[in-house]
Amino acid sequence: MDIYNKNLEAALKRYNLSIKEPTLQTFFKEILSSENILPDFEQQALMLKLISNWKLRKDEKIIAEIVDIKTGDSENNLVTIFGVLSVDWPGLFDACTGVIHEVGWNISFVKGLSLPGQHENIGIVLIGIAISDKETLDKIKKDKNLIISKINQAAVGTKAKTYLLSEEFRKLEIYSQVIGHIEKIYKKDDIDKIIGLNGEAVKYFAARSRDYIENRKIEDIARQIILNYEFVSSIDKTGDTIKLDISNFQTKAEGTFTGITVAGPSHLLHLEDCLKTIEYTIPNFSLKHNREFTTTHGVSVFRIEFVDSAGNALSELEQNRLKQAFSKLVLTKKRDRAQWIESIGGFEQYARAIIPLLVREAEQSATTQVYQSVSQATDIFIDFKIIVVIPSNQSLGAGIISKTVNKLEEVPSFHIHSVKPPKKFGNTRVFIIDMRVHLTAIENTETIYETIREKLQQSIGNFRDFDAGMRTLDSAKLRAVREKLKGVNKNIIRELYYSIEDFYRISASGDEIADHIKIILEMLDIINQDPRLILRIIHKTGTISPSGDFIPSATLLCIAYKHQLYLLKYIIDLLEPYETTLSRLEKSGRDILICRLTKNDKPLSEHDERVLIKKIDKLEKEITKKNST
Repeated sequence: MDIYNKNLEAALKRYNLSIKEPTLQTFFKEILSSENILPDFEQQALMLKLISNWKLRKDEKIIAEIVDIKTGDSENNLVTIFGVLSVDWPGLFDACTGVIHEVGWNISFVKGLSLPGQHENIGIVLIGIAISDKETLDKIKKDKNLIISKINQAAVGTKAKTYLLSEEFRKLEIYSQVIGHIEKIYKKDDIDKIIGLNGEAVKYFAARSRDYIENRKIEDIARQIILNYEFVSSIDKTGDTIKLDISNFQTKAEGTFTGITVAGPSHLLHLEDCLKTIEYTIPNFSLKHNREFTTTHGVSVFRIEFVDSAGNALSELEQNRLKQAFSKLVLTKKRDRAQWIESIGGFEQYARAIIPLLVREAEQSATTQVYQSVSQATDIFIDFKIIVVIPSNQSLGAGIISKTVNKLEEVPSFHIHSVKPPKKFGNTRVFIIDMRVHLTAIENTETIYETIREKLQQSIGNFRDFDAGMRTLDSAKLRAVREKLKGVNKNIIRELYYSIEDFYRISASGDEIADHIKIILEMLDIINQDPRLILRIIHKTGTISPSGDFIPSATLLCIAYKHQLYLLKYIIDLLEPYETTLSRLEKSGRDILICRLTKNDKPLSEHDERVLIKKIDKLEKEITKKNST
């Protein structure tokens, strides 16, 4: 063994390591091979260049260099070295390596050292990326400037960055403890979706402050993360349902809070509804924390933490009352939806809009589509319309209808009212089931959707829940609309977006949806200034061509009237001559109707607009006169 290895052997004794000669030689060769990616003389040369440039360009905060060093005979075998020099600070090394990982590269070699300077220490970081083929070579050539640009921003040390880094290190420490606890208590195969790179835990920690995380117990954080994941997964599978958890937990510095985790489809669930439900049940409650997020599949999750008016967490009795209030909220939402469908022509007209969408999806995906809709809802029962669309490539099988009916009626509270036999639509067959669910025998109404899904799967096999597909489309469309309405509060956009008629907002262009929201915002401004009983605005809507030209596609009419006037049936009569898509919301004590109007698939002419406005103004005068007598 040469002297270098003898010195190494002597050093190893300090660690109480006794390694046999052959093993020592093997390990030593592996270490040397790794170090040879960037030999000592190349490192020293690059560091000298960085120091020299630093002396010449003292006004620059960062000195960064890139060098390619061949490591083999092929031009594709090389290592790209990024050299960085800056005033040393605690996060310099992590900032530089973090940039490399952010851009998507693995690091083959890294070295950092601190050199004493006249006034402050100088930090040097060398990072090597090994290249072995043309594809990787082409990619690094494209990414070099981006990496250097990001390093120039990230590597400048400031007190703020040092503070943020210390914050993140503390969060990382707690994150590691939470992951360890989740691994102990969660034993299912899908755990990577919770603790993996894009898992629920990473999203949770990224969205919360150090103060919040430090004030919660490891066990409570782990429970929240698992709940979020399980709720979203369940709604993705079961469709139009709400998941709710209410429990008390002890904070480290502020006493005991009550925490609510509630999740559901974005169109069905809003933060304002949740807060109103709490206020109705627990008057003058004190909100401590709230957080919401929406998945790309259109599932919203709300976390609300609070105490009652006396500063206490809820008792078990109060928690049960609140659970009942949330169940009533969901039922009310479904009832309102059913009444709205009935007011604009009933389910038959509604089905005319949805069946073509279901048929198209079934034909394109070659997968059975199922859509569940509430046609009537009371405190005693819920009536469902279940539409099943089966593509021609799948056999209906003998007795598919009776099999489906029998499976559904296995559930004691499920009663089939009628079945429309299979009818051919394009390359599909469609059948519709009318079913009533009696609520007196059901403890939790939110299990209904899951039970219906299970029974349908047992009879017709695998299918796609059309609601789930719509939620995904909805979520993507909402993001696109927000881009078009920058400067408008995103929560307002969300509320107004989901007030637009379901199937229209899925199929309409982003430009038209943005116009719908703009006309509502315009109407809200007018409501605050104009006391008249009926207010109206009329505009054209359409799309913007690639050349920037406006292409009109329809007329938008927005009407607002006091809720207690119940004018919907009169307005529907006025709109009878036109093809109409009607949306509604309640705001500022008014019913606001947004009507997309066409005549022969074209926007209304100026003449038709004038005629319609005269009719609305006439109705307004009649209502005003009637209310003044």
